[in-house]
Amino acid sequence: MTPGRLVICGAVILGALFCLRPHPLGAQFRSGTSLVEVDVVVLDRNGGFVPGLGAGDLMLFEDGRPQKIEQFYLVTYDPGGAVVSEYAAQADHTAQRVFVILFDEGHLANDSLMRVKRGAEEFVRGQFGPRDIGGVFVDGGMYGGRLTSDREALLAGVGSVAPAFDNRQKLLAPFRDFPRVPSELDAVRIADGGRETADALAVEACRENPQECVVSGGVGAVENQIERKSRDYVRQARRLTAQTVQNLRIVARGLSRIPGRKTVVLLSEGFFVEESRGILERIAAEAARAGTVIYSIDGRGLINPLRPSPDAASRERPRTTGFDTGEDGPNILTAGTGGFRVRGIDDMSRAFGLIVRDTSTYYVIGYQPDNAVLDGTFRKIEVKSKIGGRTIRARKGYAAVPLPPPQTLRGGR
Repeated sequence: MTPGRLVICGAVILGALFCLRPHPLGAQFRSGTSLVEVDVVVLDRNGGFVPGLGAGDLMLFEDGRPQKIEQFYLVTYDPGGAVVSEYAAQADHTAQRVFVILFDEGHLANDSLMRVKRGAEEFVRGQFGPRDIGGVFVDGGMYGGRLTSDREALLAGVGSVAPAFDNRQKLLAPFRDFPRVPSELDAVRIADGGRETADALAVEACRENPQECVVSGGVGAVENQIERKSRDYVRQARRLTAQTVQNLRIVARGLSRIPGRKTVVLLSEGFFVEESRGILERIAAEAARAGTVIYSIDGRGLINPLRPSPDAASRERPRTTGFDTGEDGPNILTAGTGGFRVRGIDDMSRAFGLIVRDTSTYYVIGYQPDNAVLDGTFRKIEVKSKIGGRTIRARKGYAAVPLPPPQTLRGGR
């Protein structure tokens, strides 16, 4: 194998090709599927990482009941990708960072797509370490069918991303035209048969713009336009969301076979979630169980949440979040797995940098739950500090399901 080039190939998991090599130590460390690992980031009042903690400094609860912390260690990476840990043997399975960049093409307007592509390219060139492993999930599958440490392959994957023919901003655009639909929630109510909402919006539209109302055929005709516009949006938005949900499942289940922390960077403006909240919560819970942390970057950059304002990358195109509620989806995924969402930043390289920093230094807690039955239910996790003034970020829970046989990413030279 060429030095510095690790190709991971092998088993097909829901259409995504993840190739792995067995890791005996990782298998031993996680042989008991009831073992739960929790990655914990502890911050001080200034937002800085708090080093030097021990197991006695934290309290861990599952479903409100205190749990005994049986394993506790710090993982931190230097620029060369080395691990520093109090328990080197136990931490061996985290010796390589794993990044998957997931492009949510259907929920990225063209300008946003170009922005996040530049950020991803800068991440690969400048922040992807020599011992890191990554993949680019694009157009429903892992580019090249593999995870790899080859920067050129990752750059090729990023470069292959193309705009979707239909995207969410394009679907929302008619909401701004006469007759206006004020929000996505209004469209959902109307599509579900809320004639009162459609009637009220039609009356308001004709009051604000009587000339357009007359040209359109009167209040009744305007109401019909609003109903048709709302139904069309909800139908297409559900289709786009179904694809996003499927992609998330593929990535989360594929990564579940790799021990240790895995980082998924979801590049998306957000998506329609009204019928998918439970599904997204389940995906997050299963990802959390397997040690996958989901972060999200909003490709819109600096936006105005209240009214249309010039877009940072394309000044002739007003952009806003005033018509949609798409942030709920990424928020469910990030909060459920212990990650966060980056928004309001034009510099995508900086956005990636925030995620890289967060996933490069953290504590790992290992414990055997009092309830050892893997019954598939959701278990709530809460980590608290015994010292005040500290902010703790960790996954909020996990799905009590068995993990697949552990395999890890090992490269020869």
